[in-house]
Amino acid sequence: MNIELSGIWTLALALVTIEVGKWFNRRLDWLERSNIPPAVSAGLVISLLLALLRETAVLDVKLTTAPRDVLLLVFFATLGMAAHRGQLLTAGRTALVICVAIVAVITLQNGAGVLVAQAFGQPAALGLFMGSIAFVGGHGTATAWSAAPQAAALPGAFEIGIGSATLGLIVGGLVAGPAAGWLMRHARTSRGVAPGEQGKHAIVTGPVSPQRELPFSSDRWLPCLLWVLICLGVGALLKRALAGASGIDLPEFLTAMLVGVALTNAADLLRKPIDTEVTDLIGTLALRIFLAIALLSLDWSSLVAHLPMILSATVVQICASVLVAFSVVFLLDGRDRDAATASGGFMGFALGAMPVGLAVMRRLNLRYGETPRALLGITIAASLFQDTANAVLLTIAFRWLG
Repeated sequence: MNIELSGIWTLALALVTIEVGKWFNRRLDWLERSNIPPAVSAGLVISLLLALLRETAVLDVKLTTAPRDVLLLVFFATLGMAAHRGQLLTAGRTALVICVAIVAVITLQNGAGVLVAQAFGQPAALGLFMGSIAFVGGHGTATAWSAAPQAAALPGAFEIGIGSATLGLIVGGLVAGPAAGWLMRHARTSRGVAPGEQGKHAIVTGPVSPQRELPFSSDRWLPCLLWVLICLGVGALLKRALAGASGIDLPEFLTAMLVGVALTNAADLLRKPIDTEVTDLIGTLALRIFLAIALLSLDWSSLVAHLPMILSATVVQICASVLVAFSVVFLLDGRDRDAATASGGFMGFALGAMPVGLAVMRRLNLRYGETPRALLGITIAASLFQDTANAVLLTIAFRWLG
């Protein structure tokens, strides 16, 4: 039996997944201690159950992914609205460190992928599909490169790329949280604040919205929803304008974030700050639901066909990503809580995808306190530099490997 869920039912299933994940985390204490987001802990189980039902021809459930794309835009718009001028200035160092780390991890991932492919008797170039194409790039990059002329003579490039990206999405959430939690516990403290007390002594770098009663009242929510929609609408116009005028094709989530940055700083100058307490909550909700839908949409069948080789490559890629996060991101970014959070986000997107890294950072923020420099630095570097660096280095690698 085939069931195609509408957007409403897809959202409902995502919310059920999050609630089940919260129950998992309460029952299994190690999930909570490891900073595993509820959407990850339950999303993997439910998506595997759906895959088993599909493979046994009992039930084939297809989700609508349209809500997922809108939710990602909403999250990045709210992230931009939290970027006050003082925070942007402090995020520059983190962004530069992340750029260096991106080049390092792409190089290591591709080298490791080539070695694994050769160990299994496959063409060396096929290893790139178990390298940065799948892990730093993700499903979209794997799909694009598998259709490129360089992949014409590589058997199974699409399946291996998609399978590796799928497994990367899984391990990104499972590895980044515990590793970043360890770094957080060993990070330098700011102004003598203990790690568990950071949220009580957060340093404010931008204008603070006046505290009001009834945080869930419509009087507070409606203006914030309006600002979010303006960011999405103007961001889409900005994307098309840049593409038409200069040929620069920025991702739409980045233009939405840039509009959010401009909006919040303009409001600060006018001494009418945006209510970031509400916009942060909107962004957190959007990210959690987005991640649940993404994990529920995983294609497990592409993993099974080449599982031994993909598993071997994934183990090596975990080591490479953790090595770069610890030795480059954490050390060069100051070994403080922002550096630990940035390391968690870096591992999340270097292995899985940007939303996984952001979800890990949000989870760390809930437990240890806000780290705005890390959130902004990761977003800026990954959005503006990651795809370009990956494309350039992959082109060089394909030419070198023939």
